[in-house]
Amino acid sequence: MSHSHSHAPGEDHSHSHGPQPPPQQQQRPMPAPPDPVIQALIDAQYVPVDLKVDGSIVRCGPHNAVVCKECNLDFVRLSQLATILTQNPNIIVPPPSTPNMVNKNLSAMVNKIKEEGNQNFKAGQFDQAVIRYTVAANGAQSRAPWEPNGVLREEVSTILANRSASFAGCQDFISALADAEAVVEMRKNWPKAYLRKAKALRGLVQLEEALDALAIGLSFEPENKVPSELLCSLLPSDHV
Repeated sequence: MSHSHSHAPGEDHSHSHGPQPPPQQQQRPMPAPPDPVIQALIDAQYVPVDLKVDGSIVRCGPHNAVVCKECNLDFVRLSQLATILTQNPNIIVPPPSTPNMVNKNLSAMVNKIKEEGNQNFKAGQFDQAVIRYTVAANGAQSRAPWEPNGVLREEVSTILANRSASFAGCQDFISALADAEAVVEMRKNWPKAYLRKAKALRGLVQLEEALDALAIGLSFEPENKVPSELLCSLLPSDHV
């Protein structure tokens, strides 16, 4: 039923007191059917995996391992992603579509802690520098899996190179060598990685291996004076 009446002085309008039709719901577009060729490839390569989930940690079912050598399975990255999504319920899912998106707040935090370690190192506080570099490395490794690998690799390799020098300052040459070798694996053409390795090996009195490391580092940057000077100090007198 429709009629006209006044709602305020000088204001008239019409409306209906009868039942209103239900609002039309916007229909969601139907997803496109999967490409049969791609689907066939997926089906052909699909291999069921016996796993179990403990909170946000994914493990091999038969052996209860995150990294299972027996089954050739590695759930580290999957567990990391699950942990990030669980601890950050407001995170954008699916991952942001912006190419090369980097968490700038995390970058600033990692750089700040690394600089604190640098200041400790310059002051000769090597044990404190190790602590700060360790915190910075852990922070860098907490990056979301969709962030560029190059950012993580550069951050972590730089931090571990600094921590290697700090371990050497603490006379812990085994830990210094472990960090240096990790840096070499991440950045094989970075001269500083081989310099750190050479210094750790010199501390362990493995002079031949130290010379080999320096020679590799100098092959990438022949005019770098620091490895050259260390190399001269390690060579026998008849080679100088």
